Amino acid sequence: RLGRGGGSYDRVLARLTAAGATPALIVLLYANEVTAHVPAEPHDFPVDAVVTPEGPRRFGVS
Repeated sequence: RLGRGGGSYDRVLARLTAAGATPALIVLLYANEVTAHVPAEPHDFPVDAVVTPEGPRRFGVS
């Protein structure tokens, strides 16, 4: 979950999806902020990767 509850990220991602764009969603975090499960709502988008000071970590890659 990103932001401060104003829905800015949700609106941008919805517009990108409507336009057919599929950008990589990468989040900058500290290592202690990376968790196995984050509460999600139907309008939320999963991230593809995180970058921490220790390095990048990709998710959902086969």
